[in-house]
Amino acid sequence: MSVLVIAANNLRRLFRERANLFFVFVLPLALILVLGVTLGDDEPRIGVHVEGGVTSGAQQLIEGLEEVDGVRVELFEGLGAATDELEREDITALVVVPAGYDDTIASGGTAELEYRVIPTSGGFEMQSLVRSVVADQNTVIRAGRVVAEQTGLPPPQASERVAALTEDITAVEVVTFDADGDGYVKSDAVGFVAAQELVLFMFLMGMVAASALIRSRQLGVTQRMLATPATTAEVIAGEGLGRFAVAVIQGAFIVGATALMFGLDWGSWPATAAIVLVFALVATAAAMFVGALVSNENQTGAIGMALGLAFAALGGCMVPFEIFPNWLRSVAHITPHAWAVDAFTEVVQRGGGVGQIGLELAVLVLFGISLLGAASMSLRRAIVG
Repeated sequence: MSVLVIAANNLRRLFRERANLFFVFVLPLALILVLGVTLGDDEPRIGVHVEGGVTSGAQQLIEGLEEVDGVRVELFEGLGAATDELEREDITALVVVPAGYDDTIASGGTAELEYRVIPTSGGFEMQSLVRSVVADQNTVIRAGRVVAEQTGLPPPQASERVAALTEDITAVEVVTFDADGDGYVKSDAVGFVAAQELVLFMFLMGMVAASALIRSRQLGVTQRMLATPATTAEVIAGEGLGRFAVAVIQGAFIVGATALMFGLDWGSWPATAAIVLVFALVATAAAMFVGALVSNENQTGAIGMALGLAFAALGGCMVPFEIFPNWLRSVAHITPHAWAVDAFTEVVQRGGGVGQIGLELAVLVLFGISLLGAASMSLRRAIVG
C-alpha cells in the first residue's frame, strides 16, 4: 500500500506543474500534427477536367488514376478553377480530357489528352504514372476493337465487356521493400513519424521526472517518507512506479489521440501496447539512474535533455535508419531508442505482431532491468547516505 501512495503522490506533484502537462500531452501532439501536415503535403494531387462533362471513357480514366496508391485525384468542373490551383501549385499536375473523347475512341481515332504542369511543382515526375493509366485504357480499347470486329458488337459495348473481364486480372504487382530488402505492407509515413516522436518524448519526459526526483530529496520529501513505516525498498519502488505510470500515460495518450484524431493505424494493438510498456520501463529506469547519480536539479535538466536528444538522433527518432551507413546503424543499437524504433517499424509498417518483435522487446526489457538495478542501488545510497 505504501508503494501505491508514494506513486500517487509523485503523480500529483508532477502534474501540478503546467509545464509538465505541456511536455506530456500538448507538445508531442503538436509536433506530430506539424510533421503530419508537412508529409501530407508531399502527396501528389492530380487535377482532372473533362471538357463537355464526364463521359464513360473519361470516367474509366479517372477511376484508373484513383486506383494508384499515394495519389489523390480531384475532378474540376471548370478549367479556370483547375488552372488557378495548378498555378498556385495546390495540385501537382492537370489532365484535360478533350470534348468528344469517347467518340474519337469509338471511331478508331486518337484522342489527345493535355497534361499541364508547373516546372517547379514536380509534375513532370507524374507523367509516367498518367501514361501508364492511359496505356491500360488503350489496351482495353484495342482489345475491344478486336472483339467488335469478331462479334459485330458496337465498339463501346465490346470495350465494356473486355473491361469487365479484365477487372480482376492483375498481370503485374509492385511490392515495396526497404533498402535492406525487407518488405513493407504499407507506407504510412505520418504514422511512423508518430511512433518516432512517441519514443522521443517518453524518454525526454523521463528526464524531466529525474529532476523531480532530485527536488524531492532536496526538499526532504524522501526523508519524511522514510520517517513513516515505509521501508527504503518501498520508497524506491514507489518513486519508480510513479514515473512508470507517467511514461505509460503519455505513451497511451499519444497512441490513442493520434488514432482517434488523425486516423493513424498503429498496427497490432497488443504489439504496440507491449512496446509502450517496455519502453516506459526503460524511460523510468533511465530517469531514476540519472536522478540518483546527479545531485543538482539544474544539471539534471541539462544532462537529461542532452542525453535524450542525442539518443533520439542516434536511435532513429529524428531521421530514418535508411540514410545511416551500415556501421552507424550498428552503433545506433547501443541505445534503447533504436530497438524501439525497430519494433515500431515491424508493427506499424510491416504489420507484425508480438511474435515478430520478441527480440526487440527482450533487449528493451534487459535495458530496463539493468538500468533499474543500477538506479536502485545508487538511489538507496543517496537516500540512506
